Amino acid sequence: MKVVDHPNAKLMEAVYAAFTVGDVQKAASYWTKDCVHYYPGTSELSGAHEGIESALAFAGRMFEICQGRITMEIHEIGASDSFAFATVFTRYEREGKSLEMPFVNVARIQDGLIAEFWTYPEDQYAVDQFWA
Repeated sequence: MKVVDHPNAKLMEAVYAAFTVGDVQKAASYWTKDCVHYYPGTSELSGAHEGIESALAFAGRMFEICQGRITMEIHEIGASDSFAFATVFTRYEREGKSLEMPFVNVARIQDGLIAEFWTYPEDQYAVDQFWA
């Protein structure tokens, strides 16, 4: 994994370090209270999850559906003074199905915390089918 030596890259690194081991509360501590997580598609998980409680519920539901079987391999993290990104290879498992693919996540950083977060999968159709 390559991480740029920038505070916003370090922030993303900390978020993934917590999230990849299922510590959603720790990961949420790096987000603003009025954050928005945009998750694309047409599934029950899709939409703009506004506020930290909604973002936490989204992450919790994802882990619940997968019974904790989510793995992420962080390939690269980069940042500027206002944004950070991560390229991530993700594997989800549920009910005998699995989904493996690269994602790109982009975060807008405000006062050292994530204010907005966008998720972009390689294959949106496959993601919608998986969560259906």
